[in-house]
Amino acid sequence: MKNDHSIETYAGYEMDDFLADDSFQEWVKKDLPEDREFWQKFIYTYPQKEKEVREAHRLLSRLKFVEAPPDHVRYQRIWQNIQAGTEVPETIVRRMSPGRRWISVAAAVIILFSLGMWWMNSRSLTIQTGRADVRKFVLADQSTVMLNANSRLTYRKNFNSAAKREVWLEGEAKFNVRHLEESASITPHSFIVHTPELDLEVLGTSFNVKTRRSGTNVMLAHGSVLVRFRKEPYNTVLLKPGEMLEFAPGATPILHKAVDSLSISAWTQQRFVFSNTPLNQAIQQIEDFYDCTITVKDSSLLRYRITASVTAPPVQELETVLAGILNMKVIRKGDVLEIVGAQQ
Repeated sequence: MKNDHSIETYAGYEMDDFLADDSFQEWVKKDLPEDREFWQKFIYTYPQKEKEVREAHRLLSRLKFVEAPPDHVRYQRIWQNIQAGTEVPETIVRRMSPGRRWISVAAAVIILFSLGMWWMNSRSLTIQTGRADVRKFVLADQSTVMLNANSRLTYRKNFNSAAKREVWLEGEAKFNVRHLEESASITPHSFIVHTPELDLEVLGTSFNVKTRRSGTNVMLAHGSVLVRFRKEPYNTVLLKPGEMLEFAPGATPILHKAVDSLSISAWTQQRFVFSNTPLNQAIQQIEDFYDCTITVKDSSLLRYRITASVTAPPVQELETVLAGILNMKVIRKGDVLEIVGAQQ
């Protein structure tokens, strides 16, 4: 079945949304080349959604559906047999109409997903931010996390008592990790941040982690961070203060020896700081913060570089502020902002 939605339509989907989506179900059922290509492109564009897509695909592909439900009398007799502890006689399976079959599919999906969510929620906690929403919170060990817009952090309920303090990040966050000293009541244990591509092991440290569609970068303010690559055969990297590691799947990691940490973490003050930044990179930062789409009418404009420092405006004023920063004309088309060229 041809998918009539754009890739951006699914950017905000959670696993239950994928499970209920007709186009997603068709991909799992038939695995047509055009559907496979669409979802591979989606994962490439939004790598932070890969885990949810894979898990939803796995759940749907493992479903086994009964072709017809028993009639009312037989249903009652089966239930009586179950309560009595007797065997249920074999049933004759009748073919269902397509419409009724998909009702069974939907019911099975809801049951499986509900059980899965119950299992996950009984063991973990999740903090999620929305559009232009920057939030600070304190973990049970008194480490602090500043979570950027459109980001998610998950950790176990036994976070502070487990052998390892572990969190899972999608999006961007700045961590100030408390070093736990050995004492009669507290055993020191490592703090690990998991991203789709990297595992970061730290002790007492302040660092910024960004894992978005373009890849993952880790900037260390002070302390030490040991970076391990989850899927690629690269050696571990020990970051020193002032260094930043930049990595994208399929590419060689880039280690920057001296970076402007204030510019990189400016988002914690809800500011954009660009220093000779290519337009395409600036666009990605703005899109990630506001969960919006920005297009450029003339692709040659993507070579344009920006130097500016500005407080993040309300989304309703974004095109006006963007036009001022770029000295270009910006127009709004529904939920899309288009950069059309130099101001007249």
